[in-house]
Amino acid sequence: MRAVIEIKQIITDGAFSWIDNIYSDAIPENVLTDEDNAGNVVTDCLITETDNSPTTWGNNTFTEINEGVEIRLFYSLNLPSTFDMGASEIALMKLLLANNWQINRTDAHYQDPDTGQTISSIYVSKLQTI
Repeated sequence: MRAVIEIKQIITDGAFSWIDNIYSDAIPENVLTDEDNAGNVVTDCLITETDNSPTTWGNNTFTEINEGVEIRLFYSLNLPSTFDMGASEIALMKLLLANNWQINRTDAHYQDPDTGQTISSIYVSKLQTI
């Protein structure tokens, strides 16, 4: 199973009420247009591959693949003032850890100048034995 599909399933199973849509590889153009026109009132999660390289070499072959994934969060403009992004992201990271994914780093939150949405990224990886 591709890493982005596995992460998508983990997040889906986690049933985070604050994540409205989960996409792997790309957000369809028509969805972006529709959301922009509606005022970006949903939180989207985009999961993309960052690494898929062979590792653990011996005898001219490899025995593991390093799988890396970026989880990019595009927060709704309509989240309640009581919503805690930090606590929500920590819960997501703990779920990923419980499913054998290592948290490599997180990016600082920033505001998209075009949409006004807050955006953040979490980078995770794991070694997949083949």
